[in-house]
Amino acid sequence: MYPEKPFVLFGTGSSDIVYARQGSVAKKVQSIFPSRCHLFRVPIRFHDSGMQHKNKLCRARGVVFTLLGAACAYLMNRRILYVYENGIGAINLPYRASAVGLEHSRSVHPLTLLRVGDVVSELLGEEFRMQNPFLFWTKAEMCKALAKDARNDLPPLTMSCDSPHRQQPVQCGYCSSCLLRRQALAAIGIEDKTRYVVLHGNRPVGDSSLNLCHMLVQVNTLRHLLSILDEPSFQWEALTREFPVLDDIVDRSAAAENILPADMQGRLIQLYRTYVSEWDVVESLIAEGLLNKHGDQQALGRCWVTAQQG
Repeated sequence: MYPEKPFVLFGTGSSDIVYARQGSVAKKVQSIFPSRCHLFRVPIRFHDSGMQHKNKLCRARGVVFTLLGAACAYLMNRRILYVYENGIGAINLPYRASAVGLEHSRSVHPLTLLRVGDVVSELLGEEFRMQNPFLFWTKAEMCKALAKDARNDLPPLTMSCDSPHRQQPVQCGYCSSCLLRRQALAAIGIEDKTRYVVLHGNRPVGDSSLNLCHMLVQVNTLRHLLSILDEPSFQWEALTREFPVLDDIVDRSAAAENILPADMQGRLIQLYRTYVSEWDVVESLIAEGLLNKHGDQQALGRCWVTAQQG
């Protein structure tokens, strides 16, 4: 989008596997945009880590990554860190009313980025901002550039899986992050050459359709809310009654996004409208990938019933 600009890519983490993948992705990006992209990384290592108590939730992990990225930007004499995440994943609305949110990452949520920016600004004694340029884009919209340039060789290099497997294939294909990845590539009509456990490995133990069911519940809820009349104000009222956090996002971050609150409401409505329309096109295709070769119709049926009951 900006051929005249150089980009500094920043990576971190404690996993050697992820660290190696960051390097291979960056190398490929650098070959496409020579002399425009530079990778800097700060590996996280622990002395005698086997002796330390482990917090399995890792709720603050994403914030640690953002803070390290901010330090890198500051050392590069910049006062802004760009975090590239689609709006669906960044806001990460709960799938259903009973969800308590423990498995929903908030590390690049608009309000989190505002708060982390405030912390960094306080530490530096000058304004520092975190910005997500793709807050109002779906993942499929972000991937359209891949389809335009016929670069279906790039997605398999990347990792989206929440719970990667130790054996091949590594990515499960049925966690919410894998499903959003598959949905995005299918929605733009690009061949997904990524190998997934659910499609190319041994069938996982347990119900691999559960995350899809939860996602379909949310899609069905959004579809219903956005079908209420054709007036944006009524649609926004319906959305915020179900998801109050959307009002908080607009109230607290419209100024940071440099847009009027009413315009931000409209862009968020369009974000979820686009997301629902994408699922309308690819829902059956993604669901089919979660069935065994004999056609587990009962698992698929549970998704439809659950979504209809909302």
